Amino acid sequence: MDEVTTGRDTRILRGSTLKKSIILLICIIILSLSLSYIIGTNARDEKGGSQGLLKEVIPPVEEEPPTPPGSNRGIDAGRHVLEVNDESPHKISRREWWYFNVFFNDPKSDLKDWSMIVTFNKMARLDIRYLDRDSLFIILFDDNDKCYSFNTLGKPRGTFKAEGAGVNLMFEKSWVKGRYPNWHVHAEYDLGDFIADLDFTADFMPVWVEGRSSNLPIGGYMAGDYYIPRCKVEGDIVWDGNEYKVFGVGYHDHVWESNIPRFVSRGWDWFNLHFENGWEMYISKFNLRRLRDVYAGAIVISPNNRNLVEFMKFKLITVESASPQELPSMLYPKKVRLEAERDDMALTLDIQIYNNCEIVWKRARTGMFEGPCYATGTFSWSGHTVELNGYGFSEFTRVRYLLERPYLFIK
Repeated sequence: MDEVTTGRDTRILRGSTLKKSIILLICIIILSLSLSYIIGTNARDEKGGSQGLLKEVIPPVEEEPPTPPGSNRGIDAGRHVLEVNDESPHKISRREWWYFNVFFNDPKSDLKDWSMIVTFNKMARLDIRYLDRDSLFIILFDDNDKCYSFNTLGKPRGTFKAEGAGVNLMFEKSWVKGRYPNWHVHAEYDLGDFIADLDFTADFMPVWVEGRSSNLPIGGYMAGDYYIPRCKVEGDIVWDGNEYKVFGVGYHDHVWESNIPRFVSRGWDWFNLHFENGWEMYISKFNLRRLRDVYAGAIVISPNNRNLVEFMKFKLITVESASPQELPSMLYPKKVRLEAERDDMALTLDIQIYNNCEIVWKRARTGMFEGPCYATGTFSWSGHTVELNGYGFSEFTRVRYLLERPYLFIK
């Protein structure tokens, strides 16, 4: 009896061991197949195949471009505040203008690589001698070094009307309405077949150069200067019976001033520039009437919607110049070099104006020269150097005085 029981127990033990061995073998086979699948799949992924089971998808990290240090003054927040009264007319100011420009550089624009400016101007008495004080500038620049002027200049005071809250301008059949961040510009040439309807939508915060900010204490009604460096623009142009859909990048500024007599100035140099890396730049140089180079100026660089970098001292060197046909004794820049340094920052730019529109008042010996431009250069600081490549608009005014001695009002 004991022998029989012992034999049965031995067979049961052997059977249990065999089952365990079979189960273990199956597990090994399954594990081997799984590992082979995972290794093979990951290998395929490295060669561009499908996602592996164990491969973690990590999005690429884009390195932020270097940003130069902001202004040394704690003013950035106030420099971006724009209220409805700022956009409205300033009744006390003797000079005031609202300026809009646009590059039709969007691929779907019918007038690809053309550009345009529209400016509503109220001038002070004797700003331009023998000329009445209200003017509307409408200039279209093509892609082949030709400009088309649809200006209406020298109209009596009251032709240009600015009223209400925000931007609400009228000049004969042309008008602008809106408030930041949207404006509609309707520019119509009364003596010809030209109408432009453009919607400007701000793609950047406003930037004050003079006026509201606490560190710039000049009264808001006496003087002010702000700009919106980048806008999205789309609309329609009807010209000589043809209709064009246009899209591009625009700029808007608003300037007013009451104090400075016109005869202290020999003119000004001005640029707005858009760069490929997203930076925006404003340059203004007000040339005082002295025998030596005395000026008031500002460069404001906006590398993003927060920081501002400024230079108040700089050199703007004329490399190449031209003379207007109607006043050969006058010179205006065709190419300039900009050099500026502050702290450990250094800026150099070469600016080439490639399509100038000459507006000359011969009797007043005054000229205004506007046109698109290209700009290339570098901005360096603290071991960083940023290449700058961009485009923008230029404006130069020049006055020829019979006597250039300071502050003698003899033209």
